[in-house]
Amino acid sequence: MSSIRTQLGRVTQQLPTGGEDRPGQLAMAEAVRAALDENGILLVEAGTGTGKSFAYLTPIVAAEKRAVIATATIALQGQIVDNDLPIVATGLDRNVSAAVLKGRGNYLCVQRLAELDRSSHTDQLQLLGGSSPGEQLTRVRKWAESTTSGDKEELDPSPSHEVWRALSVGAEECPGAARCPSGKECFSEQARRTANEADIIVTNHHYYGLHLASGGALLPDHEIVVFDEAHHLPEVLGATCGTEVSGNRLRNLARKVRAVLTDDKLSIGLDKSAIDLDNMLRESVGRTVEFTVDLVSVLSNARDRSDTAANGLKLANPAPGSDTAARVERAQKGALAMTNGIDQIIQASESDVVWVDGSANAPVLRRTPIEVGDILDKQLWGERAVTLTSATLPDGLIPQLGLDKSTEILRVGSPFNFEKLGLLYCPLHLPEPRHPTHRQAVREEMRILIQAAGGRTLGLFTSASAMREAAEQLREELGFPVLLQGEKPKPALIQAFKENPKAVLLATLSFWQGVDLPGDTLTLVTIDRLPFPRPDEPVLQARRDRAGPMAFRTIDLPRAQTLLAQAAGRLVRRGDDRGVVAVLDTRFATKRAYRWDLINALPPFKRTKDQAEVTDFLRSLDL
Repeated sequence: MSSIRTQLGRVTQQLPTGGEDRPGQLAMAEAVRAALDENGILLVEAGTGTGKSFAYLTPIVAAEKRAVIATATIALQGQIVDNDLPIVATGLDRNVSAAVLKGRGNYLCVQRLAELDRSSHTDQLQLLGGSSPGEQLTRVRKWAESTTSGDKEELDPSPSHEVWRALSVGAEECPGAARCPSGKECFSEQARRTANEADIIVTNHHYYGLHLASGGALLPDHEIVVFDEAHHLPEVLGATCGTEVSGNRLRNLARKVRAVLTDDKLSIGLDKSAIDLDNMLRESVGRTVEFTVDLVSVLSNARDRSDTAANGLKLANPAPGSDTAARVERAQKGALAMTNGIDQIIQASESDVVWVDGSANAPVLRRTPIEVGDILDKQLWGERAVTLTSATLPDGLIPQLGLDKSTEILRVGSPFNFEKLGLLYCPLHLPEPRHPTHRQAVREEMRILIQAAGGRTLGLFTSASAMREAAEQLREELGFPVLLQGEKPKPALIQAFKENPKAVLLATLSFWQGVDLPGDTLTLVTIDRLPFPRPDEPVLQARRDRAGPMAFRTIDLPRAQTLLAQAAGRLVRRGDDRGVVAVLDTRFATKRAYRWDLINALPPFKRTKDQAEVTDFLRSLDL
């Protein structure tokens, strides 16, 4: 077998850069090869520009073993399948088949579309939860005639939540292709068949988490798994290996039951349980809950009503192969899933935290495992070769994943000369975040910096209220368009920002990572506060309690390191990007207990506290 250096060289020769030497990429590829040979676990922090996808794809393709690559973002999935993997296959002269696999809810359900088409307008309104289908249904129907994948991502703009909910089906409800009248045409089953035959399956962290929670039932056998953007993994696995119950889910079940059974008592009872559960939970959003007599009573009633509905559905006698038979089957599976979910919540153990997520209008009761290490130890570690990689992997990730304390993270440097590309700025003249004038001072500092940059700014906030206040003031004071998260879908905001070289984009945590804005459209990233988690966040608080005196170092600080590094990483996406990262929180420079932990997690930009130096530099980029 050729050396990994030779193989990687053949791959990178296919790139426009013509085989540019990247020592970090080679070091990572060699480590991945060793992990494959030893069926081991590898953690790699690969800085921006390393080319980490080529570093893990090259040894995987050369090994000719089946692999699953799980990412956190759709954009990276597309890049791997459409761009990176074909380049590797060409460079190594291998025939490699690949498939993207997502959860059932991402694919159009042909059966549900047919049912909706054959329904009266009144029934359509019932199936859509009272929403008029309007032009959306016509657009989806037209798309369904030409799509080969049925993947919702092809639809632009995306249909409303209500419309897509009526046109898709989750794993909890789907009866399976063999029992569905449209099973032979099922897009989800087609995607699974393609994945079963593929050499490399590209999916998302959420789906892999469901695979682990199911005991390995969702994905075909594979010898290798790569978690790209692996800093998301503990949070995602905690969510997918847990359980949730909500009033909205009970109402959806009531709708399904009402559509196929004439006994209104069943659906009315489920609707009443939905109201009771909402009323019980709405005052506890964001907090853990205790199993009081009243809460157990509400959950038990909901469970009994779901169980009664399931039994009632068993007695239905629809014509085999009919639309009604399919609806009965889905409703029955949904009722059984509801009873099982409630049982799991009521039977939560000391290793779980039961808490209320969502909003006062739509509260969700969740059971989340405090630690995911036991799950990974039983289902993943030692079973196959595993590589976890990201531009940011804090040491605190190791205990969160239940790995041995001796586990090390390989850190391969970025090829970019960050000291020449940008400045890291922390203005010490600002008040501390707890001071009542902090927000106003941040907005004024942003105004000065944005004017010097000529727009071209991504303003990141730790709270939606601070973001909205900044937008209101900056729109009055700046001569640049100010785009605001929530006013348009995320893809539309990013596209608008790229198309206007003077635009300012203000956003909260979902834009701190996974947003790619290379080039001159972005020369300034501002961060209003250090992204420490809320002290009352239920799951994190439960993990803090377990960590004891080391809680800050093992729970809070790693999260802040990761988010801060990801936010700073938005600035430099290629070797000629230049600009400023401004952290508008004086603790970043003054708190001796952790400031170097945070600074060392960021790219090694030249550091400054001099506003004039920053504004002069930004003006020089706007020439």
